[in-house]
Amino acid sequence: MGSKELLTTPRTDSIFTASVNRKPPQNSRAISTFRSAVYKRLDNPLTSLFRLGIRVLQLIFALASGISYAIELANGNHESALIYSQVVFGLTTITIIVDAVTLRSYRLTFMVESTLCILWLALFGVFYTIYLSGTPIEVGYENTDLGRMKRAVWVDMINFLLWLASALFSTVMCCTGIKGAIKGKIERRRQRKNNRTPRDIENMEAGIERPARQGTTSERLPLYEEIVAAARAG
Repeated sequence: MGSKELLTTPRTDSIFTASVNRKPPQNSRAISTFRSAVYKRLDNPLTSLFRLGIRVLQLIFALASGISYAIELANGNHESALIYSQVVFGLTTITIIVDAVTLRSYRLTFMVESTLCILWLALFGVFYTIYLSGTPIEVGYENTDLGRMKRAVWVDMINFLLWLASALFSTVMCCTGIKGAIKGKIERRRQRKNNRTPRDIENMEAGIERPARQGTTSERLPLYEEIVAAARAG
């Protein structure tokens, strides 16, 4: 009797171990995610060069515009349009600094850049109306350096175009990430479906086994009947 129990015990343990320690087949193909899709696009040297170049140009032209208007404020011209120019300049500088010291995900970046694009367009429209529309200069703006103000107007236009290009770039990167995330989700579902055996499907339908969670395979404990049958067979 004792020898029979010794013979049955390893067989029962082998069934338990085989059913619990089943591992999913290794998949050499990486599943796509939002971040991996974006990084794959950024691996292109031309894309990285465009991103760096446009940030440098945005900083240079924002400084050129902001300093031009700041000089007039320092000379005592505290008109609303000049104050608005410094608000736009400040928001632009903060955005560039935050972008330089943080990791971009491109999930909401296009919204920030689109907002700055609209602000620069509004700034261009205000000062174009004041200095380049051909009408008499408004009261409060006539004592400024007209040459510097006219040049600053066109710098505002350049800033608008730069942020428009940047916003379009971020929109494309966001769409790339969303497409990669959707593709990865479909791949994970296909993997889980392919890893199921006919026996797993029957057990799931019978309520014995639960569907496998993401990243794991279906696992179940041996049934009592299987353990008893194995012990008797031993």
